[in-house]
Amino acid sequence: MTSTTRTANEPTKRADQRASITVLVLGDEGVGKSSLISTFVSRYFSEVVQGIMTRVRLPPDPNSSCITTIVDSQGADSALLSAVAAMSLTGTSAAAAAKSSTDSFSNFMQRAEASRISTASTPHLGASTSSVSSAGVDNVDSIILVYDLDRVETFFRLENHWLPLIERCYNGEMPVIIAGNKMDLFRTSSTAGMTDEQAMARSRQQIVSLMQRFRFVRQCIKCSAKNLLRVDEIFLKAQQAVLYPFTPLYDLDNVALTPDCKRAFTRIFRMYDADKDGLLSDPELDQFHREAFQTPVMDRDFAAWKKVVTRNNQTDEPVVKDNKFTIAGFLAIFDVFISQNRLDVVWQALRKFGYDDDLRLEIPDSVTNTAHDKGLDENWRLTPAARTFLSDLFHQFDSDKDGMLSGDDLLAIFSILPEPSLPPWHPLRASEVFKDCRAIPKIPVAGSRSESYTGGEAGIRESVALAMSQSLSASGITILSSDSVPTVNMENIHNLAAPLSFLDWMGFWHSISSVSPAVARAELFRLGHVEKRSKKHSKRSGRRKKGVAPITHTPDSSLLSRELRVLVLGSATSGRTDLVEALCGLDGSEFSTFRGLAVPGATNYPESSSAHVKVRRKISAAKVSKDIGGDEFVVHLVFTEFPQLNPENRSEQREIQHYIGEVGNRRCDLVMLVFDSSDDSSFSRVKAIEAAMLDDDLPRVFVATQKGTEDSTNDDDSVQPATVLDMATIHCRERDLEPPILTSLGARDPSREDVHTHERKDVLEHLARCARLNEIGVEALRSKPLEEQKRRDASRRRKLLWFGGLVSVTVVVAAGVGLLLGTTSATGKGDKKKDPLGIGWISKILFGPTESAAPK
Repeated sequence: MTSTTRTANEPTKRADQRASITVLVLGDEGVGKSSLISTFVSRYFSEVVQGIMTRVRLPPDPNSSCITTIVDSQGADSALLSAVAAMSLTGTSAAAAAKSSTDSFSNFMQRAEASRISTASTPHLGASTSSVSSAGVDNVDSIILVYDLDRVETFFRLENHWLPLIERCYNGEMPVIIAGNKMDLFRTSSTAGMTDEQAMARSRQQIVSLMQRFRFVRQCIKCSAKNLLRVDEIFLKAQQAVLYPFTPLYDLDNVALTPDCKRAFTRIFRMYDADKDGLLSDPELDQFHREAFQTPVMDRDFAAWKKVVTRNNQTDEPVVKDNKFTIAGFLAIFDVFISQNRLDVVWQALRKFGYDDDLRLEIPDSVTNTAHDKGLDENWRLTPAARTFLSDLFHQFDSDKDGMLSGDDLLAIFSILPEPSLPPWHPLRASEVFKDCRAIPKIPVAGSRSESYTGGEAGIRESVALAMSQSLSASGITILSSDSVPTVNMENIHNLAAPLSFLDWMGFWHSISSVSPAVARAELFRLGHVEKRSKKHSKRSGRRKKGVAPITHTPDSSLLSRELRVLVLGSATSGRTDLVEALCGLDGSEFSTFRGLAVPGATNYPESSSAHVKVRRKISAAKVSKDIGGDEFVVHLVFTEFPQLNPENRSEQREIQHYIGEVGNRRCDLVMLVFDSSDDSSFSRVKAIEAAMLDDDLPRVFVATQKGTEDSTNDDDSVQPATVLDMATIHCRERDLEPPILTSLGARDPSREDVHTHERKDVLEHLARCARLNEIGVEALRSKPLEEQKRRDASRRRKLLWFGGLVSVTVVVAAGVGLLLGTTSATGKGDKKKDPLGIGWISKILFGPTESAAPK
């Protein structure tokens, strides 16, 4: 499977960031190759120049650090022919050798010389030795092919000799600029039997025919080295052919923009379609122009562009609607620039938005790498801006406005992504998207079960086979199985999840953000969402958002939403998997679990799935206000089911702590401890997990599963279902927790579907309340051990501290007053004994006057 999206860790391929450009000048002898180079460098034409110029290195352009090297040649066709013959004998592509970034053109020529003995009988191979080989040219980037306007045979040699040779050597990928030199000697009237107009028309037709046959020829320019006529333009176009490549943008066979180019500009279009009406208004286009080119657009320019694209529109699709540009009109603007050879304008816009020379979107480091940003850590959740973006996207592509996304609607949303243009949870993409994640998503995908994926080389082969067969699906072709390629059934490969409601759509994204925040942010970025975070927002990004109100489109999208992450723990026989699948609506349906793609060396790793429930506030209608989001809100619960755990295993304890997080930075809102109501060892396991891995500050809830609707019986009187449930109830009472929930959701009884639906809603709402929503009108349930007792103890300590402080202040005040109002007592006749502490007045108040002080 190929991808045209580049991550931050991959090397970039952008011509505007390259350090050097090498231009090779080719042509027959005497056409003026060296004169063109000499005139261009010295700005002076000399009648006498050396037979071949040495390497000429130009100073870097003021706007870039790229250095251009011009290489003259002599007898280069002989060396190229030798190379082609040598590579054909060895079975190696000459184009691959010439285009290799790790090989040099000189080595390429030296290998051709080494094989000259075996190719001596081949015509043209015994010709003169090439000066190109001795020049040691590395990595030729573009070619200037020169002919003599005054010698018509040199022009015919272009078509019959030079261009076919270049095409064979470089596989038709090397940009070529044709320069018709010695225009000062060219006379159209010299053509026998033709007028000047006829001769010019014939010359134009020959050039057009040449460019149609050899698509890698970028431009034909007539010049004069003697008169310095268009000499600069020759070398400038050779540089621009490298800096602004043509092939990724335009398909000459279909005379249209390439699919990758259309996808790139469609993504840019969506980014500036602020009102999500599928049209680009004048202010929106002006905003794009300001950010892409740093200049505003005048009103007259808007009108002029609308006339241009309308006049040049050759299709039935409208380019302007309601005086706004459609997507087709936006693409037509850049089609006009390409037709005018203004590729620099097109590439400036594409590179501004992160596209490289292959039109692969570069994901910024700030999106994928959060190590440098404490505000974007693994506790990252969908931001208000991201939720609003996803809400707008849902309603914009809901084609029939029924509040559901069909399969075609989903394909339209993701059509701007590289092939395969599918949601990240589809098996064709998920095997690559989630391969490095610590958990894997479990999402329903109709008709595309991916259980056969085993990871490693076998899984890669299967993904490649699926990607290959995707291109054959239109013809109904199925790739047959063999030892290396598995069978691929393409009948339902594009059947996505059943029509998605708005809450299901948002639930999928909450689940992805829980599995991998980096993946979620990267996928949103590919869809055109760019998170704009102010400094104030950055500081608060770690705090829990109470709710997000998206733009109102449907009743569900107008509700406030909350995301809760639930970690599911329990023994393998506790029924936790069936319970989670029942809560998430996955029971009895096909779903994608991309096993073998997460932590290398692990056999089991967490699986995440999502569910949602609407919670109603217990508050009078008079008190409901817009500030609290109405009397109802939505809670998205993302369940992460952890595999079998050993509470005594240190590594597993560390893994659990990763998902739980630290106090003040929790990655998990609630732990659901699942046990079998008929198995006391199952309950003992969750008790051991609670004691070893959970701290008292983390909310938890106990859930007991039962196999059927009726209480099961057991001949062994020592273990009864009630006994296990009573043990759990007593444990919860001692820990001041809510009693265990007893549920049979995992039993999957089709005859009790209505009962299960009601029970499912009750269980989800109970879990949401245990997770401490902190919402007005929603009662929080007991989920933290001994929380009330700890609160009373803390209150008692606060009162004691307060009373002790009050007493201390009273004593200090009393002592101060005593110092100010110190008294003395008489001892004997006229003798007075001073009170050294000055607190005698307190003693008088408390104990009365002493005998010495009593009246006689």
